[in-house]
Amino acid sequence: MCSKCASRDWSLDRSLLEWLAELVGIRIGLSVTEVELGHIVREAMLEFPISDYKQVNEVFGRSALERLGLRGAIAASQGVIPRVSERVGDGELVARAVAFMMERVVRPGVVSKECAIPGAGSDLVGQFRATRYLPAVHIPQLEYGIPDVGARECVAEALRLHGRDFADAVAAVVDEMQFRAARSPIVLGLRRNWDDILDLSELFSSESVMASYGRFFDQRFVNYLAANYEAIGSIHWRKFEGLVAEYFHRAGFQVEIGPGRNDNGVDIRVWDESLTADVSPPTLLIQCKRVRREIDKVVVKALAADVAWEGAQQGLLVATAEWSPGAREVVRSRSYQVTEVNRVALQMWLEEMRVAGSGMWYPA
Repeated sequence: MCSKCASRDWSLDRSLLEWLAELVGIRIGLSVTEVELGHIVREAMLEFPISDYKQVNEVFGRSALERLGLRGAIAASQGVIPRVSERVGDGELVARAVAFMMERVVRPGVVSKECAIPGAGSDLVGQFRATRYLPAVHIPQLEYGIPDVGARECVAEALRLHGRDFADAVAAVVDEMQFRAARSPIVLGLRRNWDDILDLSELFSSESVMASYGRFFDQRFVNYLAANYEAIGSIHWRKFEGLVAEYFHRAGFQVEIGPGRNDNGVDIRVWDESLTADVSPPTLLIQCKRVRREIDKVVVKALAADVAWEGAQQGLLVATAEWSPGAREVVRSRSYQVTEVNRVALQMWLEEMRVAGSGMWYPA
């Protein structure tokens, strides 16, 4: 064990912080201050003690990626073989599938002469047959990924040569390869995943509701908040409105976001895609409250009045705080068409938005 590594305060290492900033820019598309990166490094030092210089980039790089929104960066440090084994279950099938991909990634176009079938004569397959044990070893070449076209060709070849079960095992290997390649702290020569770099501080300071990756709220901010949900109450109030508008925009609704000020209590109007905006009454009127105190009944009654006035089907009060008992009681007793969307529901929204193509939660 390297005593200097264990005792060193890596959060003060300028070259490490500069490298982390570059890594985050490439992988996540965010610009982050050295202060924030230093905080992440200090947390990582407590959770993952450094015993060797070789661990520095791996540990701190993955910790920064995970903390800033690239989910799975830490889990991706696990080797391909154990994860594929969990998914496939059949040890020999896993060994053959891994060997099959090794022959195509490490030695493209070369198949061992002793192989009756791809991978059958490899050391990995032979070891499993002799010991019934798959070693949990890292195979670096399987963690660099493979072009999508090549991946599809490999799976198709496996299916053609050896049937569905083998092809499914190969597909699992490819999937785990791609998962790790997208989360690797090794980015030498890699192009940026994003067309621009977004300053993380804008999430907390900017009123803009325009986005490069999204209509009202950028996907990179979605990823960050999904990983750091405790920050939801600190983002700029206008960004909070943008987040809510983005959620319904992605769900296929027509969305009109208000000016932000002097909006008479209605922040967002939403129409079903089958309706004509500005002609039909809104499907939803939405008021956004990025607050810490309970939402009282006065706020709820005001939104209910707006719903009735505009002929909307329903009102949503989206807040980072809970409703007061009095607010819930007035909605129940007067049958107001107003629904609560609280911190728990907001977190569900972010999880859904984090993964492209997912569904949405919509109040009944």
